[in-house]
Amino acid sequence: GIHGAARSVDAWVVKLDASGNVSWQKSLGGSKQDDGTYIQQTNDSGYIMVGNTTSADGDVSGYHDSTDIWVVKLDMHGGIEWQKCLGGSKSESSFSIRQTSDGGYVIGGSTASADGDITYNHGKGDCWVVKLDAKGSLSWQKTYGGSGDEGLFDIMQTKDGGYIMTGGTNS
Repeated sequence: GIHGAARSVDAWVVKLDASGNVSWQKSLGGSKQDDGTYIQQTNDSGYIMVGNTTSADGDVSGYHDSTDIWVVKLDMHGGIEWQKCLGGSKSESSFSIRQTSDGGYVIGGSTASADGDITYNHGKGDCWVVKLDAKGSLSWQKTYGGSGDEGLFDIMQTKDGGYIMTGGTNS
């Protein structure tokens, strides 16, 4: 069920079988706004979900401020293996997560912060790339942009071990 008050929203993960029937479903989050923006099956037959949160309770821990990026690793039955909040004092948002060849994850999103997990901001809002290891620990993060607003919509690993991303810019 919903984790908080009637006005809160939880992330909803639904596993369907090949005929579209519900195998299992999970409501994930805390007492405030939580969502899931992208999910991928992982090499261990579990799932990695990225979304956004304004909660600091329930399934969510490590919340910074405003809106954080929220990463949740699920097992094959939808049980939470680990979760992580990423962000700073301003608003962050997520758009994409992909498992990488080393078993970790790369996240594409945007940030307006220059503190917390973010070490530099180029202007208003920046594209933000975050690399996590297989256990969810922060390996590295980088911001990209100019003096205006940027947002990253998708990122994936390339065959040479690098990454390619797409987004938008107002700089």
